[in-house]
Amino acid sequence: MENKIFERMLNLENNHWWFVARRKIIFSAINNLNFPRKIKILEAGCGNGCNLSMLSHFGEVVAFEKNEGAFKRARSKKIGQIFKAELPCNLPKDVKKNFDLIVLLDVLEHIENDTQSLATIRTLMSDKALILITVPAYQWLWSEHDTLHHHVRRYSKKTLKEKLNVSGFRVKYISYFNTLLFPFALVERMKQRIFSSSNEEALSMPNKSINYLLEKIFSYEANFINKISFPFGLSLIVIAENSES
Repeated sequence: MENKIFERMLNLENNHWWFVARRKIIFSAINNLNFPRKIKILEAGCGNGCNLSMLSHFGEVVAFEKNEGAFKRARSKKIGQIFKAELPCNLPKDVKKNFDLIVLLDVLEHIENDTQSLATIRTLMSDKALILITVPAYQWLWSEHDTLHHHVRRYSKKTLKEKLNVSGFRVKYISYFNTLLFPFALVERMKQRIFSSSNEEALSMPNKSINYLLEKIFSYEANFINKISFPFGLSLIVIAENSES
């Protein structure tokens, strides 16, 4: 993504309902994995670093980011080791292997060669490691937001599983999420196709009451992650392991 998008996101990541609720859902997903000890975590494509504090609750965090401005902002948080790097091939030698958990949080959709990137990630995992991925769902939901954020694609449950299988992973859990708000988002997508919306609107902060309500609705799904698989939603979450382990 362009640096101006990361700068715009920086002002939203701490309080915007989508970022706040997603962090709660990801925290719940990792917590429910019941790791018996502190673990080594790699965040691939950490952006401005808004997830680093949350991830650090589970152990030692290493992260990398390709955008120069976002990389500097993530490093300034002084949480873990942050490297300038890019999937699938431009990884620094200092990023050591044997991570227990690798997360790609709305990153894979930005990468042209997603299967090669997943295969590269697999080489950084310990024998019993897991990978946790979130991506936007359904290609037919493509909107101005995807274009603005330089997405290459959106995924279905089937296509994401296929990508993981080809790359040497075995899926342990997969589910759509952001399900409760799906009907409202579908209406909004239809409106965008009829009436053009500005880039500013795509990245704006709603008023305080609406923001609070949306965050509460979305984050309620944290109670069900790793327990049930939602049949539809605006996003996908998957947890997978090395198929050769």
